[in-house]
Amino acid sequence: MPPKRKAAVAVNEAILVPRKLKIVKKKQDTAANKSHTDKCRQWFEKYADKDNRELIGPDGCQSFFTDIGVSLESIQPIIIGYKMKSKRMGYITWEEWLNTMKSGLFDEKDVSRFVQTVVDWETSIKNNKEEYKQFYLFTYNYAKSTTQKSMDVETAIALWQIMLEEKYPIIKSFVQFLQNSKPVKVINKDQWSSMLDFCKAVPEDLQNYDSTSSWPVLFDDYVEWRQSL
Repeated sequence: MPPKRKAAVAVNEAILVPRKLKIVKKKQDTAANKSHTDKCRQWFEKYADKDNRELIGPDGCQSFFTDIGVSLESIQPIIIGYKMKSKRMGYITWEEWLNTMKSGLFDEKDVSRFVQTVVDWETSIKNNKEEYKQFYLFTYNYAKSTTQKSMDVETAIALWQIMLEEKYPIIKSFVQFLQNSKPVKVINKDQWSSMLDFCKAVPEDLQNYDSTSSWPVLFDDYVEWRQSL
C-alpha cells in the first residue's frame, strides 16, 4: 500500500507543477502587460488634449510628429493614421494609440524603433499595389470633414500632391486645372476613388485617354482643358 501512495503523490505533483507554472507565467504576463500599458499611457498623456484626456487633438498630433521627426508635409502622418485605424485626421484616441503601441511593444524610451517601423510601413505600403489602394481609399473618409459628404478641393489637392504626384506626373497638371479653372469646390467619393485608377491608366501626355470610358465628368473636363492649351 505505501508504494501506491507514493505513486499517487508523484502523479499529483506531475499534474500540479505544470499548472503552477502556467499560473506563474500568466501572472508575469499580466504584470508585463500592465507595465507596458502604463508606459503607453504615460507617452499618450504627453500629447493628450487638456479638455479630453482620452484624445490627442491637432496640436498634440503636431507635437507628436515633431518629436518623432515626421514631417507634416510627408505621407508618414497619413500612414500612421492608417495603421492606427484612426477615424479622423489630426486626432488619435487612447484606444487607437494603445492598440498600435501594444502590438509593437512601443514606448517613449524606444522612439527610434517606432520611427523605423513607420519607415517600414511606408515601404511596405508603397510596394504593395493592393494595400496602397486600400490606403488611398481609406484617406478619403479619414481626411474629409466629418460634417461634409465630400472633401474640400483644397484638401484633395494637398493629399494628391503628397500621395500621387511623385509617381504620377499627370497630377501636377490636374491640380493646375482645378486651381485655374475652379470647376468644383469639393471632390466627391467617386472622383477621389477614380483618381488612382486614372493615374495608372492615363499617361501625362494623355495618349491612352478614352473619352468613351466611364471616368467622372470632371476628368473629361480636365482633358478638354489640357487639349485647349
